Amino acid sequence: MFTRDTRSSSNGWYILDICRGHWAAHALFTAVDLGLFDVLAQGAQTPARVAAVLGTHPEATARLLVVLEGLGLVEREGELWRNAPLAARYLVRGRDAYLGHAVHHFANLAEGWSRLGEAVRTGRPVGFEPVERANYDERLRDYILAMRDQARLKVEQLAAALDLSGCEHILDLGGGPGVYSVALLKKDPRARATILDLAPTLKITRELIEAAGMLDRVELRAGDFTKDELGEGVYDLVLASNVVHIYDADTNRQLMRRVFRALRPGGQVVIHDYVLAEEPSLEAALFDLNMLVGTLTGRVYSVQEMGSWLGDAGFEDVTYHPLTAGSGLLKGRKWTDK
Repeated sequence: MFTRDTRSSSNGWYILDICRGHWAAHALFTAVDLGLFDVLAQGAQTPARVAAVLGTHPEATARLLVVLEGLGLVEREGELWRNAPLAARYLVRGRDAYLGHAVHHFANLAEGWSRLGEAVRTGRPVGFEPVERANYDERLRDYILAMRDQARLKVEQLAAALDLSGCEHILDLGGGPGVYSVALLKKDPRARATILDLAPTLKITRELIEAAGMLDRVELRAGDFTKDELGEGVYDLVLASNVVHIYDADTNRQLMRRVFRALRPGGQVVIHDYVLAEEPSLEAALFDLNMLVGTLTGRVYSVQEMGSWLGDAGFEDVTYHPLTAGSGLLKGRKWTDK
């Protein structure tokens, strides 16, 4: 039976374990890409049978299975291998909680990360070239479905943290897969939502909203929220989920001023994003570095920085609600017109 090493973070083995981290990630990327977990979902299999279905080398497949066992993703009994509960829930295509698109998204980022040294030396992104080799439509669908996968992990937390009292109209900026809009509409059956995103994205959004049975309560509005006016006194809640980390501080400050105008008195803005605390979590710090690798102006902001945008725009009662170690919700109210 495969055993995991238990090593202190105070010795040299910890350094080597960090170095091996990308080996484990690539083992997972490969298994998902091959569809290995889909094969094991059909029942316990021998490595030879798995290899025959996948069209892979039998011995190499057996060696991959041993690593996946060590990662807690598969189990074996004698000569037979099956999915562990974690993989059965999250890594089998077609399952409600499937995370395979998110796994593929991280795999797409790997080549850019291999050039991190160049990004640190120059301060410029290096991740565009490997990502843009793929067909645009395929790349976009892959990205939107990855965002859906990740959003489903904490959508219940987000919805539970928001007060929708008197909320009739929600604006979801860059709402992509629409996961959060759907959850908020389920929480308040009287509300309706507008998802504002780029036109190519909304083609995918429409499919996902229709599958959720919410097309009659969701307006899909094509546009660029970094430039377009959002209206005046139209919405009761504006959600900016995982968008401010893409843009520079001035763009976000201007956006929050337009959000303020778009809200009715008593309405609220909710920024959901990664957050750099005074002692940053590894989750947020790594994502901040990912923004260096893959975007021109993106970065992770502190609560204080984001709060200053809201204060300058006229929002009051600004509060922060953590969701994970490195992300949370910054909320503000518009009590009167500025």
